[in-house]
Amino acid sequence: MKQITTNWRHFLDNLSKTKTIPHAILLVSSYSDFLDEKIAEFLEIFSQKPQIFQHDFADNRLSKTEFLEEVNKLYFSSLYGDNSKIFLIKNIENAHISVLNSFLKILEDPPLNTYFLLTSFSSDLIIPTIVSRCQIFLFNDLNRKNELKKKLDTWKKSPYNAIYANIFTNFDQATLAIKGISDSDLDKLKSLLNNLTKSKFDFLLFLNQVLTKENSFIFLQIITAHFKQFFLNNSGPNKKDAKKGNFFDLDSEKMVRINQTFKKFLSSLETNANFNIQKSGFLVRLNNILT
Repeated sequence: MKQITTNWRHFLDNLSKTKTIPHAILLVSSYSDFLDEKIAEFLEIFSQKPQIFQHDFADNRLSKTEFLEEVNKLYFSSLYGDNSKIFLIKNIENAHISVLNSFLKILEDPPLNTYFLLTSFSSDLIIPTIVSRCQIFLFNDLNRKNELKKKLDTWKKSPYNAIYANIFTNFDQATLAIKGISDSDLDKLKSLLNNLTKSKFDFLLFLNQVLTKENSFIFLQIITAHFKQFFLNNSGPNKKDAKKGNFFDLDSEKMVRINQTFKKFLSSLETNANFNIQKSGFLVRLNNILT
């Protein structure tokens, strides 16, 4: 029967103390870069750097023969030296059934000092006999966001770290982008958005001043989240309360146009066109929608 463990950090701490490592571990998440972070954390528990063998079944060019040749290297290398060996198998759900059947035999009689670390987008896509021989860690989207927020809090305290954790999927990507934006700018953005019925011109002027090619993605993600809230406040049972408050009137047609305008602007940033011209065109289109 498969063993599913939820506390990854507790698991790693115990491994560091007991040095008793399961021969097969399966990491499951829909975020490949998040899985890469978990792999790096696992490798850190070894006091001596292990030999690492890697096979990614997302690469369709790799054959069953090549995979088995890599495994045979493990058996051969286990005859010499006591260093641990890690066989990292990514995207195992893409492996052909014949490969998985061969791999199952290996799991039943693994090479000495060898540990198999498997990754997958879903354990349901792997044959049960493989899954049953692994200790499994399921990382959902909430796990990823919470872990990223903790890392961001350690790196730099900010009231916007929870928002960053929703926008980005890994720490390096987040910190690189955050360096191009300040909490004070986001405070002002929030204030302008909350008073958009009276400050539309100031809002557009502010965007013209602060938007750069590097920080546009963050700003637009945050603005989108606010606009979605405006839309919810102006729909269904919330509509009467919205009219009493200072909520910006946003219907479904405007919401669709805003999303399309944002996507078009962000896509244009991948080109070598002049950014100031791109930004001006974007702000003109946004002004037309908000009018």
